[in-house]
This record gives sequence, C-alpha cells and structure tokens, in this order.
Amino acid sequence: MIDRANDLVLQALDAEIDSLLHFRKAIGREIAEAVVYLMNSKGKVIVTGVGKSGDIARKISHTLSSTGTVAVFLHPTDASHGDSGIVAPEDTVIAIGKSGESDELNYILPTLKRIGAKIIGITANRNSKLADFSDMIIETPVWKEACPLDLAPTSSTTIALVVGDAIAMALMGLKNFQAEDFALFHPAGRLGKRLSLHISDVMRKGEQNASVTENATLSTVLEEITTKGLGGAGVCDENGKLKGLITDNDIRRALSKGLLVPETKARDVMNPNPTAFGPGQKAFDVLAKMENRNRPISVAPIIDSSGVFLGMVTVHDLLQKGL
Repeated sequence: MIDRANDLVLQALDAEIDSLLHFRKAIGREIAEAVVYLMNSKGKVIVTGVGKSGDIARKISHTLSSTGTVAVFLHPTDASHGDSGIVAPEDTVIAIGKSGESDELNYILPTLKRIGAKIIGITANRNSKLADFSDMIIETPVWKEACPLDLAPTSSTTIALVVGDAIAMALMGLKNFQAEDFALFHPAGRLGKRLSLHISDVMRKGEQNASVTENATLSTVLEEITTKGLGGAGVCDENGKLKGLITDNDIRRALSKGLLVPETKARDVMNPNPTAFGPGQKAFDVLAKMENRNRPISVAPIIDSSGVFLGMVTVHDLLQKGL
C-alpha cells in the first residue's frame, strides 16, 4: 500500500508541476501590466474569491500586505451585506475564479465597479462573466488538475497562488522593499526581531542593573551580583562612567590567586577593558559578537558614546527574545 500511495503522491505532484510549466509557457505580459498598474495605483488592493479561490485570495492579500502593498481580503458574500464599504474609488480589486462563473463573486463585481474600483480578473476562462466584468484579465490555463476525477481544485489554485506571489514579489522589487521594511511589518517574527530589536530594548537598566563603585568592598560586589542575578556587575566612577566589569569568573580567578581579602576593592579584581556595546546596536549583532569569540562571554555592559554605564545584557536575555 505504501508503494501505491507513493505513486499517487508523485502523480499529484507531477500533475501540478506540469500545469505550472504549461502556464509558464503560455504566459504573456498581462501579469506585468497588472503589476505596473498596481505600482502606480494610489489605493489599496482588495482581493476576493469564493471557495478554494477565496482561500487563495486571502493568502495573496496577506502576502501583499506583508511586503509593502496595502491589501485586504473581501469575501463576496460579506461584500453583498455591507462590507463593500471598505472599497474606495481609487482601489483595485483582484478577483479570482477558475471558471469565472461563480454567482457569489460575479454578483458583487458590478457594485465594486460602480464604486469606481478597477477589476483585475484571474481566471482560466477568458469567456466568463468574471472576464467580462474585469478591466484587466490574467488568464490562467490549467493543463490538468491533480485530482484524478478532475474535480477538486488543485493545479488551478496552485497557479492562482503563484500568480499572486509573482505580483507581490514584482511589486517588492519595484518598490525597493528591503529586509528592514519586512521586519517592520513582522516585529514578532525571528527576522523582524533580528532586524528591528536594539540592545536598548533588551538590556537590564535602572534598579535591574548591577553596578558598584570602584571602592566597593568585596561583600558589596558579591551582594550586587547575587541580588541582580546577572553574573556580573559594572564598576563605575563618581560620574557614572564605566571603569571595568566584574563577573563570576573574575572573582574565581582572584580567589585562585589569593587576592580575596577583607581589604579587596572592586577596582582590584575588575576587568578594566571589558567588551561593551552601544544602546543603538542590533540585539542580534550583539548576541553574535558575544558568542562568536575565542572565549564567548555571557554578560556585557552597555555604555553611551561618552562611556556612561547604561545597563547590562546577558546571553540568556537575548536568547529569550527568540533571536
């Protein structure tokens, strides 16, 4: 049975691949013309369709919105009951339907045209009502559906999805949409965090920061490190400028050398040249620099351009952000 299932899977894949290749050979300049029109349009993009085409329309609207083109999905039935109010005269409607004969979709298109919106139809049937209502037509001929009964939309929805992706990617290129722009629209995603999260957003500061003076006693240093739970403490002068860093490793090193006596001060055991970062640096870059060293560090001070100690950051803090 596994062999039979494997054969059927490969048949379905081959059918969709063949249909995509067939569409690729038949494609004209209609998609490019639609892209240029959308590029020059001052309104938003309304993507609509019913059934499986509606699912594809919803995905295309999300892709457009996340890549620099304002777009929303509009269900034809909802549009017939008041939601067509989101459509403005300067908007463009992308209507998707394989046969182009869906009553729910075609019923609302004349209303959207009366509002003033332009219609871009994506359909496999150039002689359909959808095509008649469209100002621009992107014909998507289907070589064959992957469905053995040639009933379930498979290759046809794949082609419609690919067309939507191609439009979105072309618009990205024309708009010079960069990774930083993508991150702005995806602040919770890993890429968004890596590109938009600054170390000032992560660092421990104020009461959460661990800081001692140069003349602080060993007991004060240990209490500060233990209380704040950072694994280290910044050592500052009277002006708040960072003079050094004391970590657990520094204390162990001093202990092994017999330097820890009641008279020991912070300045006696601190590292006077710690690796420090500025508040405007990307959190991901800081994480990489802390880890990609001959001797990785787990805690680092944050200072401003004049050397004032602003806060501390740990590798754990950065990893917790999902970087």
